[in-house]
Amino acid sequence: MRRFTIVINGAEYRVSVKRVNKTLYKVLVGDKTFNVVIREDKVAIAKKIERTKKEKTEVLEGFIVKAKLPGVISKIIVKEGEKVKKGDVVMILEAMKMESEIKSPRDGVVKQIVVKEGDRVDTNDALIVMD
Repeated sequence: MRRFTIVINGAEYRVSVKRVNKTLYKVLVGDKTFNVVIREDKVAIAKKIERTKKEKTEVLEGFIVKAKLPGVISKIIVKEGEKVKKGDVVMILEAMKMESEIKSPRDGVVKQIVVKEGDRVDTNDALIVMD
């Protein structure tokens, strides 16, 4: 994450900037986080990210399926105790208005579902624990 001091209307702000992809940046100003999209015409559009305190779920031991990118869990397809095969879609994650299928990386049984529909997740957050 890169740190900058910016001046807006004479007031100085310390900001931290992290590039997410070619056009999306996460910008932290004080305790507020914004998604900033840089468009081809170089106009920046900021959108405030609403942060809610997420309860920490104790993750059981086993094989953990993790989020590969930040986003929101839009649909959970499997249930705890359900057998899944490698490649089965276990949930849908929405990131930047696109849906990404989260697939089981191996055969197994869903031991624990760590997230709920509507939860915001970051890269490498635990989603499912499998046997």
